[in-house]
Amino acid sequence: MNYITKLKTSIKKKNTFLCVGIDPDPAKLPAKFEKNVDGVYEFCKEIINATKDYTPAYKFNLAFFEVWGWRGWKVLENLISEVPDDIFIIGDAKRGDIGNSSRFYAKALTQTLKFDSITLSPYLGSESIIPFIEDETKGAFVLCVTSNPSGRELQDHGEVPVYIKTAEICKSLNKFGNVGLVMGATKPEQLLEVNKEFPNLPFLIPGVGTQGGGVETAVEVCKNCGAGLINVSRGIIFAPGEDFPNNITNAVKKYNELFRG
Repeated sequence: MNYITKLKTSIKKKNTFLCVGIDPDPAKLPAKFEKNVDGVYEFCKEIINATKDYTPAYKFNLAFFEVWGWRGWKVLENLISEVPDDIFIIGDAKRGDIGNSSRFYAKALTQTLKFDSITLSPYLGSESIIPFIEDETKGAFVLCVTSNPSGRELQDHGEVPVYIKTAEICKSLNKFGNVGLVMGATKPEQLLEVNKEFPNLPFLIPGVGTQGGGVETAVEVCKNCGAGLINVSRGIIFAPGEDFPNNITNAVKKYNELFRG
């Protein structure tokens, strides 16, 4: 199964655009978990068990695992093996390097760790993207309009804004349908603009939930793009309530319903 088919099939099966972000900050773990790498593993394993019936995708933020060195890498490998095969898995790595280095990053993240998709920075141009998209079963979401305020310092620059140029490059590389954009829900005007101009590109939309991005616009865009996912991290994995993991299941059910197509 190629990349875009797996992504669309996962979304259709769960009937929602939800993507659960796995960002396990040890300081925020419930009291029952140790604040170390073993506690992170046990916490994330329970998060997966509590959410896997309600989400078509997971996004693992590598920073929260790399901080533990080789032990964190091993935890990541073990957690990926816990995810059912029909769920789409994104490695939120924000890589972006010269071609030779990118080839090794691609092997590490899509072959060793077996992520379906990787988040990439476009600053080094197309050579930093191509190694991740040569295999039609793998792909990338390229940072275009990010949800953080200071992203505009670069992304809005130029007569033709950098974010439009980024989308143009991704469109030109999208031979297999496996090149998408990261488009923050906190910037709805740009989100709608890029979707209108590049309707066939897949979108990964962060910023809904704790960051305050609008749900209706994000869902509308997901209905009208090549394939769409709306990421929620803290709003699910650190959902309020003491009855863990039932509070997690309740939260993921809520977002599952909010993000239906």
